[in-house]
Amino acid sequence: MSDKWATDTQFEDSTIKSVETHPSGWSITKADGWSFWVPGDSPVAPTEDMPIRMYGRGIGAPVRGLFLDGKCVFYRTEDEDAEHFANELYGKDAADLVARWDSGRGILSIEMGGFGPGYEQALQTAMVEVLRHLVGGGSINDESLMKITEPLGLSGAQWGAARGLAQRFFESGPQATLKAFADDRRIQVSRHFPTLDADILAVLAAREAKP
Repeated sequence: MSDKWATDTQFEDSTIKSVETHPSGWSITKADGWSFWVPGDSPVAPTEDMPIRMYGRGIGAPVRGLFLDGKCVFYRTEDEDAEHFANELYGKDAADLVARWDSGRGILSIEMGGFGPGYEQALQTAMVEVLRHLVGGGSINDESLMKITEPLGLSGAQWGAARGLAQRFFESGPQATLKAFADDRRIQVSRHFPTLDADILAVLAAREAKP
């Protein structure tokens, strides 16, 4: 990594007051009482009284650079940090959206149905599967796409909306796609659609078991 930070004056120096070790990193508390997370891939293991430098605009602003004992853990310029934040919030590209969906994380999408949560969930699920097909090198015109989403029982309108949105996410990327629509159409969706079906069945079963 180059010394991009050499002329960066947005930093604060302190020392580490305490350290808690975890499987994936360290939770540290600085001498000023503020806490921070050090990822497990840090080239330096934090210890008490170790010098620490943090880059950013100060309290309440994101930390875009971290140095422990003079060694760089991570560093981003302001422009790089803005890009990093956008990638974390919206997704870096189409492949990133599919990966987030598969992992169970929520993704930001565009409301296309307007006919209730079940209708919208089926549409968004189909959108992701079409997107997966495109990311894998498939064509938007492949006849196999209809078979992939057939179990969802989509209407023609749902299928058209899902197909069109997937194509836009693939060609323009998540950030440009989301910016192209009004804010009130942005929704968060995930593969884990909430339902009470299992709980209702359990309650009914318990009632039937009573004498």
